[in-house]
Amino acid sequence: MQSFAFGPLGGHGSISGRLPLPFVTLRETRFDYSSATPFYIEGNFQVSHPMLRVIALASLVALVGCHRQADAPGDAPSNLQVDPGDGQVTVSWNQQPGLTYWIFFQAGGIVTAAAPGVPLIFDAQSPRVVFPLVNGTQYAFVMNATNQDSKAGPSTPVALAVPRLAGANWTSGAPLGSLPQNLNGVAYNPVLNRIVAVGNLAPGTPPTPTIFAGDFNYTSTSPPGVTAWTPATSIPNGFASDLSAVTFDGSQFIALGTDGSIVTSADGNTWTFKASIPNSGTRMNSLAFGLVSSVTATYVAVGDGGKIFTSTDLTAWTPAASNTTSHLYNVSFPKDTFVATGAGGALLTSPDGSTWTVQTSNVSTALRGTAFGTGSTAAGASYVVVGDAGTILTSPDLTVWTPIPPPLPPLPPLSQDLRSVAFGSRFVAVGKESVPGQGSMVAYSDDTSNWLQAPSNSGDLAAIIPTPAMYVAVGASGANAVSK
Repeated sequence: MQSFAFGPLGGHGSISGRLPLPFVTLRETRFDYSSATPFYIEGNFQVSHPMLRVIALASLVALVGCHRQADAPGDAPSNLQVDPGDGQVTVSWNQQPGLTYWIFFQAGGIVTAAAPGVPLIFDAQSPRVVFPLVNGTQYAFVMNATNQDSKAGPSTPVALAVPRLAGANWTSGAPLGSLPQNLNGVAYNPVLNRIVAVGNLAPGTPPTPTIFAGDFNYTSTSPPGVTAWTPATSIPNGFASDLSAVTFDGSQFIALGTDGSIVTSADGNTWTFKASIPNSGTRMNSLAFGLVSSVTATYVAVGDGGKIFTSTDLTAWTPAASNTTSHLYNVSFPKDTFVATGAGGALLTSPDGSTWTVQTSNVSTALRGTAFGTGSTAAGASYVVVGDAGTILTSPDLTVWTPIPPPLPPLPPLSQDLRSVAFGSRFVAVGKESVPGQGSMVAYSDDTSNWLQAPSNSGDLAAIIPTPAMYVAVGASGANAVSK
């Protein structure tokens, strides 16, 4: 007998389309977990409120002649796995049709199904993300199942997991495209939950710009991090340029061609030509969007020879004096200020994209990416710039820059060219292989001073972005990798 209908009692929303279902604890219900008197049992619940007991009994009397309670599952859910993530875990098991699954969990090393006060997730589907959890804290998980209105079946053994920051463990996906090209930029749209990667022209008649879109899917393993990568469905006729960068401005994706052309897309699939930057043939390398004074939408593009252009509408582009002739490889808007980096240690800052100040970087190596973050320890807010030969600079104010010394033995040296850095829950930098064919390394830090390395399980990586509880990086020959 199903006397009561429970609302959606779930945890983290399924990334594959199910609506988010908040988990609850037993203290938040009118029900009491118990194995007493099967006469009143409803799955894992026992009716305890006196009035509800009366209603339940009356309903049972009315239906006793025409309904028999279903048998409980004879076995516990099989193959329970709990994989740690950043502030969360992914719970998976072998799901059988017709059964309703329950997840019980709490901090510590033990948990009992149906124990009072234990948070639970009802009607869980495998795989299931459980969040928010505290990184560095051990959690215990146990599951059982019900069959329609049956009592709960046997419980699984307890599984333990400790959530931890993303950035240290990487999974690579299959190269993108039938003829994989170098991927140079990646961007994330949190509104559509969509990721776009752009790169060089694919050969053909005519050549085809490389643009792939994928819907963010945390639990997907093949491909990792997205439901599927699909080529753009519509690209402007005659558009033929390598794409060096892509960004998202809150309503649309904007991609920059190395020839200065600008294309935009609301969904990452259908692209429209917007304008060409008057760059006089100069190679354009990077594009950024920022809200100047938190109000004015401003776009900045940088290129070789110190070229900088700005626009407020993506149509009219105005050159800005950079006060340098160095090639500029990257521009970003990490926190209220544009930062451009380039060859020979070039490092420039601007509050509005138009007026630029050359900063003293104290290095002569090429600089290629900037990020801002607070770190996961009490290190204070800081900017981080990365570059060739393992160069890492930090600054609290964009004015005074300090090179980070190489790691001391027994830590391995950080010598690879770093191409991009991002901050999600920690600083993570990606770059080129030090030895061709041996895969690139990822550098990560919680305090900007101490950097560790981990294999990317991929080739050269050119760009990295943070997404919810996950980093996504792309690079040479269609390379793509995620860290959860």
